[in-house]
Formats: sequence, C-alpha cells, structure tokens
Amino acid sequence: MDEGETVRPPKRIKRLAAGLALPAVVLGVLWFERRPIAEHYVDRALAERGLPARYRIAALGPFTQRLEDVSLGDPARPDLTADWAELRLAWGFGGPQVVEVRAGGVRLNGRLVDGKLNLGSLDRLMPAPTGAPFALPDLRVALDDARLGLETPAGRIGLALDGQGNLARDFRGRLRLHAPRLSAGDCNAVGLLIAAEVRTAKSGIALDGPVDLGSLACDGAGGLGQVKGRARLKLAGDLGDAEGDVSLLAANGQIASVTAKDWRFVGKFAADLDAGEGGLEGDIGFVDAAAPADLRASLRDYRGALAGSPVAPLVPPLVDALAGASGDVDGKARLLLRHGRTTDVHLRDIALESATAARLTLRDGKGIGWSSAAGITADGALRLAGGGLPEIAGRLAIAGGGGEGRFTVAPIAAGGARLALAPIRIDADGGSYRVQTAATLDGPLGDGAVRGLAMPLTARIGGNGAIALNTACAPLSFESLAVAGIRLAPARLPLCPTGKALVTIAPDGGVGGGGAIPGLKLAGHVGGAPLTIVNRRFGFDIGRPGFIADTVAIRLGAGDSVSRLDVDRLTGQADARGLAGRFEGAAGQIGAVPLLLSEGQGDWRLANADLSLTGRLKVADAAADPRFEPLISDDVRLSLIDGRIHATGQLRQPETNVAVAAVRIDHDLAKARGTALLDVPGITFGRALQPERLTRLTFGVVANVEGTVRGEGRIDWNDAGVTSTGAFRTDSLDLAAAFGPVRGLAGEIRFSDLLGLETPPGQEVRLAEVNPGVAVTDGLIRYQLLPGQKLRVEGGRWPFSGGELFLEPTVMDFAQPVARHMTFRVAGLDAAQFIQQFEFENIAGTGIFDGTLPMVFDDSGGRIENGLLKVREGGGTLAYVGELSNEDLGTFGKMAFDALKSMRYDNLAIRLDGNLDGEIVSEILFTGINERPIGGEKLEGMAEELTGLPFRFNITVRAPFRGLVSTASNFIDPTALIRNQKPGDSPKPVQTQESEDKR
Repeated sequence: MDEGETVRPPKRIKRLAAGLALPAVVLGVLWFERRPIAEHYVDRALAERGLPARYRIAALGPFTQRLEDVSLGDPARPDLTADWAELRLAWGFGGPQVVEVRAGGVRLNGRLVDGKLNLGSLDRLMPAPTGAPFALPDLRVALDDARLGLETPAGRIGLALDGQGNLARDFRGRLRLHAPRLSAGDCNAVGLLIAAEVRTAKSGIALDGPVDLGSLACDGAGGLGQVKGRARLKLAGDLGDAEGDVSLLAANGQIASVTAKDWRFVGKFAADLDAGEGGLEGDIGFVDAAAPADLRASLRDYRGALAGSPVAPLVPPLVDALAGASGDVDGKARLLLRHGRTTDVHLRDIALESATAARLTLRDGKGIGWSSAAGITADGALRLAGGGLPEIAGRLAIAGGGGEGRFTVAPIAAGGARLALAPIRIDADGGSYRVQTAATLDGPLGDGAVRGLAMPLTARIGGNGAIALNTACAPLSFESLAVAGIRLAPARLPLCPTGKALVTIAPDGGVGGGGAIPGLKLAGHVGGAPLTIVNRRFGFDIGRPGFIADTVAIRLGAGDSVSRLDVDRLTGQADARGLAGRFEGAAGQIGAVPLLLSEGQGDWRLANADLSLTGRLKVADAAADPRFEPLISDDVRLSLIDGRIHATGQLRQPETNVAVAAVRIDHDLAKARGTALLDVPGITFGRALQPERLTRLTFGVVANVEGTVRGEGRIDWNDAGVTSTGAFRTDSLDLAAAFGPVRGLAGEIRFSDLLGLETPPGQEVRLAEVNPGVAVTDGLIRYQLLPGQKLRVEGGRWPFSGGELFLEPTVMDFAQPVARHMTFRVAGLDAAQFIQQFEFENIAGTGIFDGTLPMVFDDSGGRIENGLLKVREGGGTLAYVGELSNEDLGTFGKMAFDALKSMRYDNLAIRLDGNLDGEIVSEILFTGINERPIGGEKLEGMAEELTGLPFRFNITVRAPFRGLVSTASNFIDPTALIRNQKPGDSPKPVQTQESEDKR
C-alpha cells in the first residue's frame, strides 16, 4: 500500500456504531419477531432469551403501542432503561409492519473488553451473524435523550444521542462524547468532549463537529493543553471504510522539557475497518518553542567555561548561539502515520527556525521516524545554519539498524581561535552507531597560542543510547605551541583511554572515562634556550575534573647553564579563571646558580599569560662540599609572565625557624639571565642559634657566638656565567675562638664573590677585646677572603701595655685539613705598664720587651711554636716588695729572695711552646745583680751584707696557656718557686713542682 492510500479504522468502531443504534434495534425486535403485541408476545420472547424485563403498557392500538418505565437486565443494575418507547405500525396484506420507533430517556450501559463491545444481557438480543454485509435498517427512529455509558480499559466514556430520521437514508441528530479522564500507559487525557452532528445517507454515516480536550500528558514525554479543533468522519454504509479530516489547535504544549505555543495539526485520515488498517497524514506546527528558562540561563553561565584554554574564545559565541536557538523557535513538519501489518510514524519536511535566524531543516527523504519493523529511521538531507551556529550539511539514510550518514561542518572561528572538523561519517549497524571525524584546533594559550592541535575522534553509540568516545589509543598532535615565553616544537603523542573509552556517557546521562599520555616527551625553546619536558605519565579522569602528571622532568638551557625542574606529582584542573592545581616533590636548579631547590610543594595557577606558584621548598648549597646548611621557606611565591620569572620567599633555619634572609629572584627566560637579591635584616646568634647551623665553615673556628649580623647580597647570572656580591656587618659580636675569647667584634665585610666567599683586599674588623690568656683590646685586623675557602690575613694590630701587638700577614686554608699558621709580634711592651695593667701586687718592674708568638692550628687544636719575648737593650729592674710568706727558705733561698727585693737585669727572655688548649712550656731566663744588701745568715769568708752580686735565673714552667698571666707573675714574683726549694739542697736553680730540671 503506497503513501497515498487510506486504510480503515479498527473493527471496534463498527461495533460502537451498532451500539449507538441499539435502542432502536431493541425496540424494533418486536417487529422482527412478527408476533402481535396484543398477545403479549414480548414477555414470552424475552423470557425465551433469558432476559429479565420490566415495563408498563401505557397505550395499545392498531397503529401505536407505547411502553413506559422499561427496564431490561438485572433489576439491581439494569443494562437498559427507558422512560418510554413507542412503536408505530403500518398495516398491509402481510400484516402489521413497524415503520417507526421512538424512545425517550434511554440509558444503556456497556463495556469494551479486548476490543469488543459488551452490552451485558442485551447481547442475547443481537441477531446471529448471517455473513451478509452490515447495513443500517430501513427504519425511522426518533431518540430523545438517549445515552450510552461505556466502560473501557482507558476509562469511562459517556455518549448522548438526540435525533430522528430514517437510519438508512436521512437520520439527523447530535452526538456528544464526554470522557473526564482517559489513561493509556503513562499518558492521560483529561476533559475530552466531542459534539458532532450526525447524518446518514445511502453512502453511509457522517459526523462533523468540534473537539475539546483539557489536556493530554505523558510522563516524561510532554503533553498538550487546551486543545480545540474540529473533526469530520465518514463511515461507509457497511461500516467497512472510514475517512475524514481533523484540525486541532493546542494553546500550549511540551515535548520532554521543551515548551511551545499554538500547536497546530491539520490533516486527513482513512481506515479499512475490515482489514484493521489505517493512516493519518497532515501538517503540524508550533510557535515560540523554548527550552526551560533555567537551562537557557545556565547556558549563559558556560560563557566563561574553559577559560585559559585554546578553545575559550569559541565558547561565548557558541553558547550565545545555542541559547538564542533554544528559544522563540517556530517549527513545522509533515506527519505520516500508518497502521497495518506494521506501524510507522514519520516526520518529513522538518523546518525549525529561531528568532536569531538559526534554521534546521530535514528534507528530501522519509524524515525521522519509527517503525515497529525497523525501529528508529532517519532519511533525508539535513542542514543547520544561521544564528551564529556553524553550518552543518549532509545526508542520513538509516533504517532497520543499519545505514550511514555523511556531514560536513563549517569551521568555527572567533577571537583568534578556530576549530575545524573533518567530514563526519555515521555508520549504523544492528541498532548501534559509529561516528567518525577529526578535530583540528588553533587558539590562544595564555600569552601565546597553539596551532594545529589535532586528534581523530570515533564515537560509538549503543542501541540503549550509551556513548563511548575513542575506545583505543589515538594520536594527539600539534604543529606549534607557545605560552609564557615557551615555544614547543611539533609533537605527536598517543592519547589512550584508561578504561573502556576516553569519554563515556551512560543511558541515564552519567559521564565517565579518562585518558593518559604515557611517556610524554616535548621539546622546544624559551627565548634562545632549548627546552625539554619529559613526563612518565600524563592522565585525566572524567569523573574527577583535572589532570595528574607523574614524574615530570623539565630542562631549560644547554651545557653548564641548564636549569632543571623535577616534580614528583603535578595535578591541575580548569576553573573560571584558567588552570590551577598542586605540585609535590619539586626539586631543581636555576642555570649555573649553585643553589639546589628541593622538597617543593604548593599550589599553582595558569590564568591568561600568568603562571603563579605558592608553597614551600628547601634551598641548599650545590657545591660538593657545601658552604652553608640547607634552609627552608614556607612562603615562596613565583610567577611567570611574558617569559620572566619573579620569585620571593623568606629563608629560615629549619630546626629553629629563625628568619635568615628574604629572597627575591628575577629571571628572563628569553635572555637566560637573572638576579637574586638577599636581604638579611638581622640574624641574632645566641643560645638558640649558632653559626654552625648556617655554615659548617665556622665549626671549630668560632663558638658561643652572641650578637647580630645583618646585610644584603646579590647574585647575577647570564650567558657569561654567575656573579655575586654582598655586604654584611655587625656592630658587636662576642665569640670564642681557638686563640681565646673575643668581645665586641665589629665591622663590615664586602664580598666580590658571595657564593665563592671571596672579598677584595682591605677588609677590616675591629675587636674590642681578645684574651688568649692576656687580654688585648681595641684591635684591628685587615684581611681578604680568597678563592677556595682561604683567608689572607693582611695584618692585625692591638695597643698592648705601652707597646703594640701585631698579627703578621698569612694565608690560612679552611678548605683542606691542613695546618694554619698565625704569627703575633710584640713590639715595645712596657713591663711597668704591663704590671700596672694587670694589677700585680707587691711587684714593681721596668723594661721594654719585643718578641714573636708563632701559632699553628690544625685538627689537633692550636699551639705555640718557638715563641719568644726578649727585653730590649738596657734591661730593666725587678723589685718584690711583699712580705715573706714562709720563713723556712734556707740560706740560699733567703739570699735569692733578698736579691729579688731590688734587682737590675740586663737581659731577660721568655720562650713559649705548647698547646693552647693544653700545657704550655715556658722557659724564663734572666741575669742581673742585686742593688740592695742581702740579709740572712752569714756565709763563711763573706761580709754580713753583700750588694752587686750577679744572679742567673733559669726557670721552666708548665701551665695552661690560659695561665699566661700567672706565668708572668711567677717570673716577676718567684717567691713560690723559692719556697719550694728544700733546706740543705745544693744550689740548684729554683723551680716549681711542675717544672722540669734545667741547668
């Protein structure tokens, strides 16, 4: 059967028509039985059929019989009642003949069961089938207020019929159908009302009248409201064929979540009732269709989606175009419905147009439809254009679970971005679909752009609506990529799904999937410096927005100036401002700058052209033999803008968290040069913090440091290398050194190479006091720090007891475990001032001394080697003016003691050897004469009092270096030595118990 043919409605219509005529048929049966009413045949006839009946004969005549209060069926629930019924007879040679049936107040109840009309007990009155075609009886009928209550699976339907005329030729009447609520599946019709004029003719039955429907709604599918229209129906005389036309208008309607106004349908229908076939064809249309307001509003929220990505400029105009196309849409199409062996529904010649001039058409084919035999079908030429949407054109031919489609999509361009899709191919097989294309994107990225970003796309759509995009690895490539001063060379990378597909969409709308690029390798340049990026695995999970990159290694530069950054884990995701995420386990080094960065962690963000990082890290010396201990910073801030790195942070000592220096770094990637500024506002050393926690170079050199050091440093680097300068100063620093405690150290040191710890010549430091056993004050040392951790002492000077103490020039190596030599020179020491300065009691003396104190420092400590102090020419005097503390000195002891009360010496020398932190061996040698008479016991052959006797003292003393003052007291006040001389001993040199034997 072709599309132009019409088919008949189902057979139930035929039985329904018969039911409407039943009141007349029931009353006319009396005639068909051809028995005189007067003989009360009615009772016998109904009784024979087992049909209970109740009625009252109101009139009985030769031409008219009238029954009233008619009731047939169960008295409690009769199947038919009538207020009255009349039969009008005509007499002929064959006897009486019924020529008219009249009735009023007829009430008939029925049910529709399995497509068949059931009138209860009245079915017993229906004539047996004869096989002859149905024909309306040649009988005049007049009905007043006749009603049929019909129970159907969909709900109750009420019909009312008024009219009169010959059923076979000229019946005229009005039929009203009312259904408060009809339900079928998930669909409900409320308030159906049909008021039709009924006419009969020899050709059949015709109905014409308005149709009203309060609403029609299907759960989840939509519905119509306030439907009004008109329908015309023609039934053939044998009720075998039906045809008609209908026009409907719905004030509002909804399909799924899309609403529209003024839904229209104008069409025709036809049916072959005997064959059970039929069809409907017509035009449908609507105006002002729109997606939900909240959905349209939410579309606008996506204008900023993918900000910072290359596709971002395309999003606002595309979102605006979609939002415009989702409202104020007028549409029309041709509807075709066929029901027979199969059921087919098609929408052809589809045309949708929005107020923004977006237009979608599907023409030149069967359109979109559904067939009980082939399922969903699509056939025709599709075109989408206008309203800011990309132009899409192609053809579909899908039916029976198979077919294909081919489409072309015009490139989309906006704001410097361009997206092009290769021709789209759709293949259908067994109810599933495969869609293939390839996307190529050009677009801005921060302050740069990506060009030729391309990837093939293959989507599989299952019969249940599930979608899987790229179920296997696909190459992701780009021709060029530039951002933040970085330019990457063309690359081709495998993008593989981590699960079943790169992107999955479940039938219920759930989105999942994920992908990874294993072994990512990129190469490029930053300015003129080569760049490589290696990543063990770059992946993302659709269920968790963002990406994860494990084991990232970045190298920038070449040769010795390579900057490196290694990150254990890098995560990120897109938000309204761009890309953001976290980094963990970051470590690296900037070019040849000898600083190692490690243990970095924190947050990063890429917005427009600005890459920023915040977090913490550790800074250490890159030298194989570190010059300073690692420091930490928990407030690092780094930005990369226009190819320039800017970083700040506060460096702290890890254990004490003491702030050491504020750092500011600026680096130009294009020129491979930069600067780091160090600001040390003040490091205070004390019990909580000692210098060895900052640098091992002070270990074993100084200890117990107290005071504050402040200063600043600068590190510069470029293609030529790294330079660094700085200046640090202190107003007062106390410390303990190997040669003794130091108080009030003050001065400034200027570095010509801060990282190498090198200075220009002429650095000065003042020392308020140094006490290696003999306190010296107001000292000044000039020095220079040399490469290789060497110290050049240019000289030192202290005023010392009327003379001076000098530190001779020397070079000390602190990089190697070697001996370090220092030589102190004493010039013009005045013994009288020395005695007065150190407040020696009972002693007086004169003499000017010179000498040297060579010192050696190594792993075993410090020591004096061949130290010598010697009185100048002219000698001096010694006088002990104290009381004798022990009378039992012996004869020679008393003589020596008496001689020391006033002695003039012409030479005196002190030799010093030994460890500074151990025992010093001092040899004291002097000769002289007594200037006062010697008292005591008389000696044989001598006078009682002697003067001008020559004496020679040779004393060896062993004592700690810190007892140097005590040693001086011994050689100036040797009474303790004299007391130790035993009576009766030979006149040996007087010495202490600690001293060695000397001759």
